[in-house]
Amino acid sequence: MNRFRILHLIRPAAGGMKNHLLSLLRHCDREMFDPILACPGYMARDLASSDFRVIELPIRGELSPLSDLRVVRQLISILKDERITILHAHSSKAGLVGRVAAKLAGTPLVLLTAHNSIFYEEWPFWKKSLFAFAERLLNGYTDRLITVSEALRNELIKRERLDQDKVVTIQNGIETEVFETQVRRCFTLRNLDLPLSEQVVGMVARLASQKGVTYFLKAAAMLAMDYKVNFVIIGDGPLHRQLEEEALSLGIKDRVVFAGERHDIPYLLPAFDVFVLSSLTEGLPLTILEALAAGCPVVATRVGGIPEIIRDNVNGLLVEPADPAGLAIAVASLLSDPKKAADMGQAGKALVKEKFTAVVMVRKVEDEYRNLLSNRGFI
Repeated sequence: MNRFRILHLIRPAAGGMKNHLLSLLRHCDREMFDPILACPGYMARDLASSDFRVIELPIRGELSPLSDLRVVRQLISILKDERITILHAHSSKAGLVGRVAAKLAGTPLVLLTAHNSIFYEEWPFWKKSLFAFAERLLNGYTDRLITVSEALRNELIKRERLDQDKVVTIQNGIETEVFETQVRRCFTLRNLDLPLSEQVVGMVARLASQKGVTYFLKAAAMLAMDYKVNFVIIGDGPLHRQLEEEALSLGIKDRVVFAGERHDIPYLLPAFDVFVLSSLTEGLPLTILEALAAGCPVVATRVGGIPEIIRDNVNGLLVEPADPAGLAIAVASLLSDPKKAADMGQAGKALVKEKFTAVVMVRKVEDEYRNLLSNRGFI
């Protein structure tokens, strides 16, 4: 059987997008596909010991015409020299330079995975308009656009006026096995310097405006008045200092742990009595899938693809975005009813194992590869 070379292209990324891509590479059907990753230097160095080839490419996250032109030229050479059959770009920026290069190199098949909407990025209007225009133009050179949620698919079709036959939804999946480890709650709480006798509400999120962490803090201040509860925020970002100052002004500085970036999240999540995601916009967040896999009951906002994961009052609770009072009420209902919380956590765990594993996601992506290859007469 012929093996088809796939070049995965990604701009600087961490968190969900990076983990999504690593799952595609780790679980790739090596009998049929030969995956190669092109990525920024720091990512290439981190992944140098992986069992797939990595090519260092100076791609930036921001628009940079001269730099982007150099990247396009390098990509053209890579696509030709490596005889790439499939280019799979991840994110709008990678899709912009990648599809231009693929068109000029004559690469047979081109895919793009969209993880979120550009319209909710903290960009000026001109930049969003430019990317939307480029997306409509480059859609003609795209064989398949994959979105991580049905909500994102519908939004992109409507707002960017895309060909709906080219846009498919493949929901995110995670490595559920890492959440099977039995962890003693007392060890985790000691690690976070938290008292063993009090409840814990936590979140994992980039500290940026679209994650709505300010509303989590406001809800925390309300909960702290009636419950012996502490709060853990895992993640970092541009609003870190501002959010610490807000916790101080709300009078809950001693109740909130800003844990920063952590690489032991599977060991931390089981210590949470409730997991919260207060986002204003989302694609389909891996953090919620991870919380469910760890058996945490979830309270999350009704945005993006979140309602495609959380069934209200079954495996979690949904609230409206930017509503700290509603968030506090939902969390309080789980803190005061541990059995309800435990039942929701187990329902969520079962759902993730059934529908949201990394292997399920990768096989669906590879089905798209095969369908496109078949339609072009490669197989």
